[in-house]
Amino acid sequence: MPDATFPSSVATADADREHGLDAHSRGDLHGAIESYTRALRVRPADAMTTYARALAHQDRGDLQQAIQDYDRVLRLRPDWALVFHDRATAHDQRDDFAKAIADYDAAIALQPKFALAYHDRATAYHRLGDLERALADFDTAIALQPDYALAYRNRGVVRDHRREFNAAIADFTRALELEPDLVEAYYRRGNSLARAGYFAAARADLERAIRESDHPQVQELAREVLVRIGAPA
Repeated sequence: MPDATFPSSVATADADREHGLDAHSRGDLHGAIESYTRALRVRPADAMTTYARALAHQDRGDLQQAIQDYDRVLRLRPDWALVFHDRATAHDQRDDFAKAIADYDAAIALQPKFALAYHDRATAYHRLGDLERALADFDTAIALQPDYALAYRNRGVVRDHRREFNAAIADFTRALELEPDLVEAYYRRGNSLARAGYFAAARADLERAIRESDHPQVQELAREVLVRIGAPA
C-alpha cells in the first residue's frame, strides 16, 4: 500500500523551503536555517535547499557550516559552477586563498565565460600579492563584461600597485563613468593622480571622496593623501 503520509511530507518540505526563502529575504537568517533544515530532514538530497542553507550560513558568518553545505551540494551536483564560485568566496573570507583559487578554477572550467569568477579569482591573486595573475584575470573579466565597473576599479588598484599610474587613472575614470556612485573610486583616482604628480586634479578627487563618502576609512585615507601632497585636509 502506498505511504499516505508521503505527499503531505513533500508538501511540508516545500512549505518549509518557501518559509526559509521568505525568512532569508527578510534577513531572518536563524529562521531561514531552521526552515531549510526541517525541509532537508524530509528530502536530504535536495541540492537547491542545501544550497539555500549554505548561503544563509555564509550570510550569517558561519563559514565552516556554509562550506560543509556547499560540499554536500557539489556531491549531488558536481557540475554546478555557481556553487564552486560561492564556496570559493567562503574560503576567501577565511583567508584560505589556495582553496578559494582552486574552486574559482573549477567554476571557470565548467563555465569559461563566468566573468564574476574571473573577477573574484583576480581579487584572491591580488591578496596573495600575485599582481601579474590578478591583472590577467581582471582583463578577462572586463573582456567578458565590458560594463563591469567594479572590475575596472579593482584593476585600477592593481595597476596603481604596479606603479602604472596613468593606466590606473584611466581604469578609475571608466569605473566612475559606468557607476558614478562608486565614490571610493574618487579616493583611488585621487591617490593615483597624486602619485603621478597631478596634484590639482588629485586634490579635487580627494576632496570629493571626503565630501561624498559614507565610509570614515575612505575619508581618512583621502585626508592622509591630501596632507602628503601639502594640501589642507
